[in-house]
Amino acid sequence: MGVVVRAEKLHKTFGTLEVLKGVDLDVQEGERIAILGKSGSGKSTFLRCLNFMEMPSSGRVYFDGAPVGTSQAELCRLRINVGMVFQSLNLFPHMTAMGNVMEALVSVKGMTKAQARAIASEQLGRVDMLSKSESYPINLSGGQQQRVAIARALAMEPRVLLLDEPTSSLDPELVGEVLKVINALAARKMTMVLVTHELGFAYHFASRVIFLHDGRILEQGTPDQVLKNPAEKRTQEFLTGFNEFSF
Repeated sequence: MGVVVRAEKLHKTFGTLEVLKGVDLDVQEGERIAILGKSGSGKSTFLRCLNFMEMPSSGRVYFDGAPVGTSQAELCRLRINVGMVFQSLNLFPHMTAMGNVMEALVSVKGMTKAQARAIASEQLGRVDMLSKSESYPINLSGGQQQRVAIARALAMEPRVLLLDEPTSSLDPELVGEVLKVINALAARKMTMVLVTHELGFAYHFASRVIFLHDGRILEQGTPDQVLKNPAEKRTQEFLTGFNEFSF
């Protein structure tokens, strides 16, 4: 087991607003990391900087020990190997579920449509969406759309899957079906970094929990260490509203 993705002294500034203030993180192969923090702490920005959806203002990102960001070829290699699922349900509205999953396989990996369809069918089946493969996003529930988005990311066979609050835009009754899929991926030892407000899920999902505050990692450790026995006052304050629930 080695380091797949490394962030080193990562900073991100938007105008005069410094969102990330020097974040260091090693993501080990097979790890399941949950990133917690209040809104505005930099969680989503950090995730987007890891695969260069946002360009870091300074610092470095490494994939398999090699620095990323100095050439388009490096960025392409990173994005193929580090998949991302967003909080917004950003499927192509003019494509069916099958078409959405096939698209990058054809346009990025250069597969034939037959090859892409075979892989897309497998991944849609994996998230229990094969029966909806010819449905358009407008005819799918939010939970179904997010499961298609996960299938689309998995179809590229990424080494690491980044998930940016994948249930935040869903109605409460749809959250469970998406978390069930993520749990199944965790059971397969997939390397994942998850930004979430679902603290109970984070406790059972994560091998490591990170608390991000004001653009910095304030505390990290096992779920028991961070969620049950946090050392930092800010972490304790963040968890105050959740302490009536058992993890």
